[in-house]
Formats: sequence, structure tokens, C-alpha cells
Amino acid sequence: MHGFYVPRGLTTPSLSAGPEDPFAELDTLRRVVRMPSLRDWALELPAKGRYTFTTTEARSYQDRISAAGTAAALGRAEADGIIVSPIRGFHVVLPLEDRGVGTPSWRLFLDPLMAHLHLPYYVGLLTAASIHGAAAQAAQVVQVVVPRSRRSVTVGRLAIEFIVRRTAERAPVELLTTPSGRVRVATPEVVALDLVRYPGHAGGWGNVLTVLRDLAPTVRRSGMRKALAVEPATPELQRLGHLLGRVGAHDVAAVLADELRTRRTTWVPLVPGAAVTPAGAERDSQWRVVVNVPVEAD
Repeated sequence: MHGFYVPRGLTTPSLSAGPEDPFAELDTLRRVVRMPSLRDWALELPAKGRYTFTTTEARSYQDRISAAGTAAALGRAEADGIIVSPIRGFHVVLPLEDRGVGTPSWRLFLDPLMAHLHLPYYVGLLTAASIHGAAAQAAQVVQVVVPRSRRSVTVGRLAIEFIVRRTAERAPVELLTTPSGRVRVATPEVVALDLVRYPGHAGGWGNVLTVLRDLAPTVRRSGMRKALAVEPATPELQRLGHLLGRVGAHDVAAVLADELRTRRTTWVPLVPGAAVTPAGAERDSQWRVVVNVPVEAD
């Protein structure tokens, strides 16, 4: 049973309130008393398939409570481990099993969070590779590709890392069903292209080759053609073609070769920025790639 709460500025009604409408204030009071607390309202959301809400929604739910009162109620709910707030104004209801550690699964809130931020996105790189069955990645880091810069978000033990790709909105994605809806996940082909574009976010070139080896069985020619919508640079296609050849994915690499025939190519180092190219370094004439640093799968 909920306690009897009288909002600020609302007094217990009197039958002598006035001849026009002596019960108006009483009706308002009864409506507020019947309203569940903000805490109870939040706890009821998961049963409706929702795990997130905004401060604005919370205020509109109890519109007769002040902004300070709403903030205080949200603060108590967070202190009690009922909700967490990845960013200001956005809240996640913690499932019962997550309340001890305060870290919800990113699948519960990522899509609503990105909608709240008005940012197109896709789950990419090592996180997406893991979803597609490639080399495992630490579950506490989620890599999300967005078209403009955004600082990382920490939720309990979980970190969301944002990587910028200008053409992220055009990237082909798969929709992964979650308890609260769906999230956008890069296709295996987009993952492959992103691995060579962002090796620093993929654990280095040795890990890039390892992930490509595990990812190769899921990469398709048709998917690679669609993945060119992310507008990979010519050196990225050359490097990826070389690495796909090394893991035996020659059929898919042929799609990159077809694309490169429409572009002007020059010799490029496999590892950009390496200080020294050793004498007698391997040169892959098909892809015009100089293997300036030995790269081996882990």
C-alpha cells in the first residue's frame, strides 16, 4: 500500500472551500494519492518491455511534484540500486539479477540511449565480431560506431566506447533482438572493413588477423558489395584483400579486387606509420601491399 502523500502547496480540503466547487481540491488530492510512487512506476516498466526512461518522462508522470522532488526521488532510487543513469537525464531500470553490481546488459538500453542522443549508430568492431561468432572480446567494453564524436559512457563496470566513422549511418546492419527491442549490429563484412580501418581499437594487427580468420566463414560476397557503402579508402581495401587472402577467404577478396580495378592504387605498407620497412620485406603484388611488419594471428 502506498503512503498518503500531499504535494507541496496542496492542503487538506475543507467543505468550506467555497460555494463554486467545494470538492475540486479533494478530487485532485484523491488523484495524487492513487498514483503509484515514482519508484514503483519505474519498477513496473520491465513488465511492459521497457527498461529505460528519461527525467522528462518521470516529471510528466508526477507533474504535481517539483523538479527538485523528482530529482530527489530519482537519486534515492539510484542509491538503492533500482536504477542507473548512464548520462544525465536518462535512466535504466536494473533487472533484479543486476542490482548487486549496478551493471545492466548494454542490450537493454543501448538503442534507446542512442535515440535519446539523436545519434545514428551500429555496434561494431570487436563487439560485433563476437556477436558473429569471431574471437571473444571482454564483455565489459562495447564498441559503437557513430558519425560524430561522442565521449565514452560508463555504467557500473560497463564501458561504451564510441568510434567515429562519418558514413556510419549508411552502413549495412543486422537487427539483433533484445529484451527491450532491437539493436543495430554491423554485418560481418562491415566489421572486416572496420578492423583494418581501426586496428588500434581492435587490439593491433595480430588480433585483426585473428578476428578475420574467425570471422571469414560468415563473410559473403553479396554482403561485401553492400559494405562498400561505408566508403572505405583504397589502402584499406588493399590491406583487407591481403589479409583475407592470408586466411583463405579468396572468394570474398575477389569483390575487393573488382572494386580496386575502378581505382588508382599505389604500393602501401601493411602497417601504416611503422618507422622502418625491413630489407627484403614481403611484397604482395596482387594487392600492392608491402608487409613492413610481420603480422601473425594470435
